Amino acid sequence: MASDTTPPSQSDTPETEALLLATFAELYRHEVGAQEDVHRSLPFFGTALGIVVTALAYTAGRLPRWPDIAASEGRAFFCLAGVFLGLAVLAALCVLILLAMATKRRDYERIGPEPALRSRVAELRALHNDPALSEGERDQRTTSDLRQVLLDSYAAATPLNRDLNRYRHGLRAKASVLLVISLNLVLAATIITFVVDKLGYFPKATP
Repeated sequence: MASDTTPPSQSDTPETEALLLATFAELYRHEVGAQEDVHRSLPFFGTALGIVVTALAYTAGRLPRWPDIAASEGRAFFCLAGVFLGLAVLAALCVLILLAMATKRRDYERIGPEPALRSRVAELRALHNDPALSEGERDQRTTSDLRQVLLDSYAAATPLNRDLNRYRHGLRAKASVLLVISLNLVLAATIITFVVDKLGYFPKATP
């Protein structure tokens, strides 16, 4: 035999509604605030890319001209350092492209606007304007319905904002990986150039 007990509706559980509304509101605020995370990390990327450019200029300046390299070992190391520098430049360019994609303006969902909420409250008050109800009962029913309206709004907006943030954070994560790769490539090219120069495979620069 089926049970006669039916689960209470949300209007029958105001405390649960209030807790759920506070939770939804906090999740919404978190996702709205997270949209600026990528922009807040731009100074870090700018500083790191500045280091890459400086190291590139230094290492490229230390490399001799190809016709001046007589030793076959020197030419092999020159090619290796050149490949590393080229890959470092390519990785740095990809970092800039990914950051440009991540900082591109996105249309986030917003709750409201305020006039729409006030209009909805007026509609709910008119809906519950029953002479048989006391003022407190009308206000209680209006409040319960307004909670449901806000819950529906948060439930619709927050997942969309979360997906946008995940997409932008994913682009930033890829940019971070490529940035580290670019730094490592520049460091490898710098070490190779310095060591090979000390070993005498590169011609000495004339003052």
